[in-house]
Amino acid sequence: MARSYVGNILFELTKQYNMQNKLFTILLVLTCLIGISFAQNREVTGKVTSAKDGSPISGVSVSVEGANNATQTDADGFYSISVPSGGTLSFSYVGYVAQRVSLGNQSVLNVKLVGEEGALEEVVVTALGVTREKKSLGYATQEVRGEVLSAARGGNALQSLSGNVAGAVISAPSSSLGGSTRIVLRGIGSLTGENRPLIVVDGIPMDNSNYNSANAERGAGGRDYGDAGFDINPDDIESVNVLKGGPASALYGARASNGVVLIKTKSAKKGRDEIVVNTGVAFETLGITPKLQNQYGGGFSPDFATATIEGREFNVVNYAADESWGPRLNGQQVLHWDAFDPDDAANYLQTRPWVYPENDYRTFFNTGVSYNNSVALAKSYENTAARLSLSNVMQSGIVPNSELKRTTVALSLDNKFSDKLTARGTINYIRTNGFNRPEQGYGDNSIGQKMFQFGQTQLDYSRLQNYRTTTGQQKSWNRRAWNDPTPNYSDNHYWIINENIATDQRDRFYGNVELRYDIMPGLYATGNVYGDNYTLRINSQVAVGSQAQSGYTESIREFTEMNYESRLHYDKRWEMFSLNAFIGANRRNTNLHASNAATAGGLIVPNLYTINNSSQNPTINTDLSRRRVNSVFGNVSAGYRDLLYVDFGWRNDWSSTLPENNNAYFYPSVTGSFVFSQLISIPWLNFGKVRAGWSQVGNDTAPYRLNDVYLNNVFANSTFMGTPYFLNGLSKLNPNLRPETKRSYEFGLEFQMIDSRIGLDLTYYNEETSDLIMSVTTGAETGYSSKVMNAGLAVNKGIEAMLTLVPIRKENFEWVSNVNFSRNRNRVVELAEGLRSLNIGTAPFNATLVALPGQPYGQIYGSDFVYDNDGNKVVGENGLYLSTPATNLGSILPDFNAGWRNTFTYKAFTLSALIDIQKGGRYFSISNMFGHYTGVLEATAANGIRENAVITDGVTGSVVFNQDGSYEVTNTAENDREITAREYFRHYYGGPTVQNVFDADYVKLREITFGYNIPTTALARFGLKSATISGFGRNLGVWGLANKNFDPEMTTTGSGNVQGFEGGNLPASRTFGLNLRLQF
Repeated sequence: MARSYVGNILFELTKQYNMQNKLFTILLVLTCLIGISFAQNREVTGKVTSAKDGSPISGVSVSVEGANNATQTDADGFYSISVPSGGTLSFSYVGYVAQRVSLGNQSVLNVKLVGEEGALEEVVVTALGVTREKKSLGYATQEVRGEVLSAARGGNALQSLSGNVAGAVISAPSSSLGGSTRIVLRGIGSLTGENRPLIVVDGIPMDNSNYNSANAERGAGGRDYGDAGFDINPDDIESVNVLKGGPASALYGARASNGVVLIKTKSAKKGRDEIVVNTGVAFETLGITPKLQNQYGGGFSPDFATATIEGREFNVVNYAADESWGPRLNGQQVLHWDAFDPDDAANYLQTRPWVYPENDYRTFFNTGVSYNNSVALAKSYENTAARLSLSNVMQSGIVPNSELKRTTVALSLDNKFSDKLTARGTINYIRTNGFNRPEQGYGDNSIGQKMFQFGQTQLDYSRLQNYRTTTGQQKSWNRRAWNDPTPNYSDNHYWIINENIATDQRDRFYGNVELRYDIMPGLYATGNVYGDNYTLRINSQVAVGSQAQSGYTESIREFTEMNYESRLHYDKRWEMFSLNAFIGANRRNTNLHASNAATAGGLIVPNLYTINNSSQNPTINTDLSRRRVNSVFGNVSAGYRDLLYVDFGWRNDWSSTLPENNNAYFYPSVTGSFVFSQLISIPWLNFGKVRAGWSQVGNDTAPYRLNDVYLNNVFANSTFMGTPYFLNGLSKLNPNLRPETKRSYEFGLEFQMIDSRIGLDLTYYNEETSDLIMSVTTGAETGYSSKVMNAGLAVNKGIEAMLTLVPIRKENFEWVSNVNFSRNRNRVVELAEGLRSLNIGTAPFNATLVALPGQPYGQIYGSDFVYDNDGNKVVGENGLYLSTPATNLGSILPDFNAGWRNTFTYKAFTLSALIDIQKGGRYFSISNMFGHYTGVLEATAANGIRENAVITDGVTGSVVFNQDGSYEVTNTAENDREITAREYFRHYYGGPTVQNVFDADYVKLREITFGYNIPTTALARFGLKSATISGFGRNLGVWGLANKNFDPEMTTTGSGNVQGFEGGNLPASRTFGLNLRLQF
């Protein structure tokens, strides 16, 4: 993989000198100067925070009175400045009372700024980008500052929210190389529709669709091509505000029924010209890895086969087997898989010892390396401000021959044409190139499947790298026979990663233009155009000679969404009253064009990857989807004496995906807040508020689900003697569909006390989603396999808590502790009449995911053990556990989630650690099932179990199953039947499903960062305002796993509704890195 450094970004701008060498020199000199920076002048350092809540204030002007020496606080509120003896420092910032401090002998000065009377209160970005005072909001919202998200230098901004937001369940496989992020706010509301929140960046609704195949989602093999989260540069983010429920997001209408993640990016600030450079490197290593046994090698039996070759008799390994029930690894001389190629003279008919290799499966994986660099330039003039940022990420994965590149360019402009007319615009371009993203799940090219479900444990991976003969034929360890090199079940691991590859490229543009005209004081109009466009191209190939049929596929996905919006605002404040109101209209046009072409019957010419090289007529499919939604909306917020606030919001959507005569739906909301601390005076209470909200929002359907049409792609080959034919679709559509309707109410309490050193935000919510859209199975006599209809009801209710503590606040030291907690209770109240369960997804083997009335969403359905009346497991006549008919084995939804962040600040040093906790939820593991079945997992060889007979723990008895699934057990006795270890462990596949279902609990050290702000005396000669060196780590430790072989988060593939199936994913990974931030 090519090297990456900041010079890659700036090269075209600064060709006169090598920026890489300059930055390296700066870093080296800065490090040397840290220890001597105080020797020349007295350096004063400190942190500027808000007296209200202790939060750091960035951009505070810090100057020495009477001297031409000034600086600004950085993103974390830190500053460093050289001060002459007896000097006085001045601190000033808009909205705060300026402070002058005469210095004595101290070298550390921490300052708390007090807000001016009548100055701006804490404000947050709310629905439609409207900025509001937080105290006036009648609903729950939570803001995460950009510096928190970028501190650990994760490439995906949405993943960095994990553990930082109460009520958000966020999961993403750590080793998936730019994979998707799943976010669920306040539980599952839709059984078959969208449950992802709307992502909005600077007012631009972003398509966050899941590009993964249905097979990839259910753990049956596929690659994860990521989502919108990876298209956002974390260094560009100023803040993220999460609108969790309907009262907060109702103004977005149908598309925001699952909440909204509002992202505000950085822009130029008047009087704050700067250049900010970030350059960092991170290293990714294996984390949680399944433990394989190292005592027995490959085969179906404990004996070697024999073969006579060229007149000599040899012990031969049974390489036609993809299991490890073979002979004990005792050093016997045998012919291994690579001893049968006459062209390989060094190994031909050469025996080697039968031992566990030094280069085992762990040596297959690389240390992944990621270079993350960005530069941002901000400049302001009298009436114009602009910010330009460029970033580059180059990442190699832990799987060899895999890499990911992302380049982003972002430009924001603000211009004041006159006292009445202003304009603002942003444009962003992102190119993401993926090369050979690893396949996950139970698939032909899944390394996880080949390594942890099947295989032979004695394989030497250094020898597997010699994966081709001199003629280009594959050399698979899993050959059919010593004289037949054809792969039997599995390709060579290195053949998979070098020959059966996939490439992808995503080009994305998104941006907005806003005009604002101030008609009169308090009255202004805005016009906005928002656009999001991307093209995704995926090419994948399977080489001739692979175990699977050779082939080539090309896919293109082109998406465009345009929003045209206008609003009229009126903001007025009187002595005791305030009024903020607006009305507006929006038109949304969405177009999606997808095409797919694939060879059929294999490739004619090896290594020629074109559709024309198809042995049979290729299959070609195209899809075109269009949607239009017209909307009008409005909101009125009235306040009384900064004490009482009431909001009335509404939106009406007309959707093209709903019936023409019934396509208008109204979404109202009402919220209120009462700031009781304004009414009563308690010395230890700084702030107190209660709030309540109610809303009704919708979730409409996908296009083309109303009217039945004839299709010619119902089956793979829809032709008869070369003539295409058309059939009804498999699902009966519904011309009377209605959007799903979600009614929500919530209550909240907020308070801060003891000089804002204790803060608590509590929320209780209740959400009911009715008219659920689902496909219900129908009888064959209808001509369809299913029909689309509105039916059913789902309920989510829960609590969210955000606690902030400042246990220690001294002159040179501060400890801030933040805790997020959420507990959601989901229940599917009812389905369609007569429907006992709804199938959501099916694992490749033995388990399904269903919705059951009266139960939480996402029940894993499979067989359980049979128990007698005393709770003993019942064993059959064959000495193996008996199984019940399919039954409920638990929900994939967690009981609660929590995050705990502690930040310690000592002078110029900052240490922060985040612990992420999940309790409850279950998952089904195919790797556990087949890893036992094939004898590769450690438990299958523990404690001499293969040499000794196994007696299954349980009782024998007579079992009678009833028609309703219940059973009676009689005549029980302790089981004493002996079976082999192979018989016992192979029953993990054929026996009760519950053997492979585990709790998804975990406690993770999600993130740790350590930073040092270098004093300015060491920076002045380089023209630097500030410099920060930091180290970071992600996913560093985990505790409390029910199965220590697997990370529960690795069961997630994509961001859709089908979750909880681990089909053969890669091991979890951990990341360590360093970063340097320079501000000029």
